[in-house]
Amino acid sequence: MTRIKPTQAVRLDQAFQTGADMSSREKEILAQIVSQTQFKPEKVIWRSSYWGTAQIGAVHYQGTFKSQPAVLKIQGVKPEVSEILMIKEFAAQNRSKIIRPPKLYQTLSWQEAKGYEALIMESVVGKKILQSGQLQSKEKISQFFDYYQEYRKNCLPKKPWLPKPKKTDWHQNLKNLLSTSQRAYPSHPLRQPNDKKLATQAFGLLKEIYQNVPLEFIHGHFSVEDLVYQNHQVVLFANLFWKWQYPFYDTVFGYHWFIYTLERVKRIQPSQVEKQREIWLFELFNLPWVKKSPQNLRLLKAALLERAVAGLIIDSFLIDQKRPMAEYLTQSTRNQVKNFLEELV
Repeated sequence: MTRIKPTQAVRLDQAFQTGADMSSREKEILAQIVSQTQFKPEKVIWRSSYWGTAQIGAVHYQGTFKSQPAVLKIQGVKPEVSEILMIKEFAAQNRSKIIRPPKLYQTLSWQEAKGYEALIMESVVGKKILQSGQLQSKEKISQFFDYYQEYRKNCLPKKPWLPKPKKTDWHQNLKNLLSTSQRAYPSHPLRQPNDKKLATQAFGLLKEIYQNVPLEFIHGHFSVEDLVYQNHQVVLFANLFWKWQYPFYDTVFGYHWFIYTLERVKRIQPSQVEKQREIWLFELFNLPWVKKSPQNLRLLKAALLERAVAGLIIDSFLIDQKRPMAEYLTQSTRNQVKNFLEELV
């Protein structure tokens, strides 16, 4: 029997639902890597959890490799496609002189007996191109989209290295989204009874809109968190998330997550959130290929609707419900779903 080739590296909802978690093995894995390489760990930079739960999929360590600063990423939950492959394919086809993947110093491929993949990379020391959790100027947000346009022009591969999925099962996608939300947040107080109905209506509409729209091979995590300056270049991280998606998914991803980080701004008011949203949406709707095409405008709004549904069902719940802005950000996401539903019907 021929094995079907995976069309993306990770399906976070499936991994989470099956209880994927490397946390109990982290120290043991780190010790193995240290014994096999010249990496010397100093501190944990980040642990990647599933929707803020105790389940950990990966961990990053700051340290040194052959006496130079380096970062170790341990992938402790098996991806369907190696991130090592993703980075190498991206690097091989990248035409940008500005945006690039991180440089790899040494890698350890996944072995079933050991149960991890390891990437020792350069230490990128610059600032993010746009800082989350802060009110940002129109100029700064506009600059983010300058880099986005550079990525679209010169980073997208001419020959995708993963096969295109045959179809999208919107019913199953919604079912997965709802069940993941219930597992991660079984009794979240900001969930409303009508949210499921709204999400069902939205996904039904998206199924219609995308019926004859081809998928694109894109970087599926083009966010403000994953673009960091290194001297005169910008390093693009989260390369595990290259995948096939509908148009404008990568366009709206950074906006989608940035808005939720505003809850970290001290004494922020709803009017300030909406002002930031207004700036982002202005930049989105004024992208050259959106302004010139009514069809692209509709597809952009569809992408915003899809992300708003994800935000309403699970993403907004990542905010500590005790924070002053938690309720507002969930409700404003609900309003976004309703608004784009009205505009697209």
